[in-house]
Amino acid sequence: MTAVQYLAAKRDARRYAEGLAAIFEQLSDAIITLSARGAAPGIETTGDPVFCTLWSLVGFPSLNLPLLANADGLPIGVQLVGAPGRDERLLRTANAMIASLT
Repeated sequence: MTAVQYLAAKRDARRYAEGLAAIFEQLSDAIITLSARGAAPGIETTGDPVFCTLWSLVGFPSLNLPLLANADGLPIGVQLVGAPGRDERLLRTANAMIASLT
């Protein structure tokens, strides 16, 4: 990657973060999405990070909760994503979600 490409990618990441931050102005707590394409992989890999990559790129807080399971009982993660700088709110939302399921 050249320096020009790197600087363009950094610029684009800031632009994406600004656009996504605007979405959070309309939301109260978090975005919920799957963490991965399917159930937990075998021990030979950590899995495909495709659903986490965007949030890592823009620096938004996110966490995984293994709330679902497939037909074989393998965990399927649910990812919660919070607004930038609102990590505590995201953790409260996750705790409330877990409490409502137990």
